[in-house]
Amino acid sequence: MHHASVPDITVIIAVYNAMPYLNECLDSALGQSLGAERLEVIAVDDGSTDGSGAELDRYAARYPQVRVLHQPNSGGPGGPRNRALDLARGRYVFVLDADDFLGPQALERLLDMAETQGSDVVLAKQVGLGRTVSEKAHRHAEEAALHTSEVYRSLHSAKLMRRQVIEDAGLRYPEDLWYGEDQVFVTEVFLAAGKISVVGDYDCYFLRRRDDGQNITARPRTASETVAHIERVMALVAERVQDPLGRRRMLGRHFRSLLRTALRPAVEARHENPGFTAEVYERARALVQAYWRPEMGGELPPIDWIRLYAFACGPLPAFEQLMEYDPALEPAREIVDDGRVYRCYPLFRDPAAGLPDVLFDVTDKLRTHHRLSSLTWPGGGRVRLTGHAYIQSLGTGRMQSELVLRARESGAEHLVPLLARPAPELTEQNPELMMAGFLAELDLATLADGGPIPPGTWDCFLNVRADGVTRTVRLGRRHAPELDRTARRAKVLARDPGGATELAAAAFFTTYGNLSFEVVRRIPLPTA
Repeated sequence: MHHASVPDITVIIAVYNAMPYLNECLDSALGQSLGAERLEVIAVDDGSTDGSGAELDRYAARYPQVRVLHQPNSGGPGGPRNRALDLARGRYVFVLDADDFLGPQALERLLDMAETQGSDVVLAKQVGLGRTVSEKAHRHAEEAALHTSEVYRSLHSAKLMRRQVIEDAGLRYPEDLWYGEDQVFVTEVFLAAGKISVVGDYDCYFLRRRDDGQNITARPRTASETVAHIERVMALVAERVQDPLGRRRMLGRHFRSLLRTALRPAVEARHENPGFTAEVYERARALVQAYWRPEMGGELPPIDWIRLYAFACGPLPAFEQLMEYDPALEPAREIVDDGRVYRCYPLFRDPAAGLPDVLFDVTDKLRTHHRLSSLTWPGGGRVRLTGHAYIQSLGTGRMQSELVLRARESGAEHLVPLLARPAPELTEQNPELMMAGFLAELDLATLADGGPIPPGTWDCFLNVRADGVTRTVRLGRRHAPELDRTARRAKVLARDPGGATELAAAAFFTTYGNLSFEVVRRIPLPTA
């Protein structure tokens, strides 16, 4: 129940020289569909010199929901946000940057998700206005597990957070950091939260790159300022996260950040500012030695895994050459060798660099594309399936794929070769996929050594093979829109000599949309 004396949400805005963007920011908060009477806005002017403070006072005089505090410049957003947190009364808090703005229904949707799901943190779908945002982190979810979903890709403060969780854990922004301070705070909030949700079906938060280039993240940084927040948050994760999967994934995210936001600028500055580069390298090596484990390689894109290995174990010029390489401008070709696919990034099998082949092995990262187009019963126990299947980056000229029926209970398998067919729906986009189509014809009445397939649940897979590479995928979830997945008509495969029972099979689609066959022995049904 809503109580007028207790706001539902406190919107926190740290303000430093935010004109002319501040007006759009404030208007977006006060114009929320939730209703301004259910909000309080606490804006802290951090020593602005461009008129932002006076503009805040004008809003406060007009709107009773707005409270403004003025203070000397603190050098970063952590202090002003903490001062607002100390004063916040809302059941939830939302941190809004002064140069960003909200979609009109953002807070209503976030609050509805939190209230209906009992969430402690709700991520708000972001839209980048000249800035990069993570689409993976903001996929709509009523519940998103910290260790197995992608929410930890988003450590920006723009989230709805239950204030009681923050207060019970005694959480505040580190005030000695002006860059990356939100990564430390949000990580602590994530670890304290009981349930995390995501509003990913509405454009909630518009993240702006300022035309004047005055985003705080664009400010020049010392070597210490470049690395310090990564050091702190890695130490936090290493200390607090005991789950092996969670520890691996969370630290892997920060190694990606180490490469892109610390080591990249260090490489670029190595000629003009060698002292900066040397200090970043030294501190980055200490992080690798303290926290890196081989199993974290899968948390990085292949090129970043190669770069990090070269930084830690290879000659420094090899690392710097790899950092200067841009895969978007010069895509790496792929080769197949002994059933494995290698992406030939620079220094692949270069004896001077000495980088192991396994770093370039992308076999297990290649996507297998497939679709079931039709399922028909020509007669009796015969089944005909059509569709297409291929392995990313590999041609279809020498495909020798097969359909696999696997017994769910015993694991027994029956293999049916696929007949390659033209796939015109794919050929227009890529001529190399000309023969990616398939036709599978199987007779369930004679599949098991000339006899009918035994009773049980038989799940359908594809063994997709090309150029000696094999990938196995479940069949059915990806299907043509017109495919009928509701009919479950049993077909008689065999009758016993006395006619007392019969063996029947029916195709069905599982909860996850995958194709299976259910084979049962039953008493014959009366004919119409």
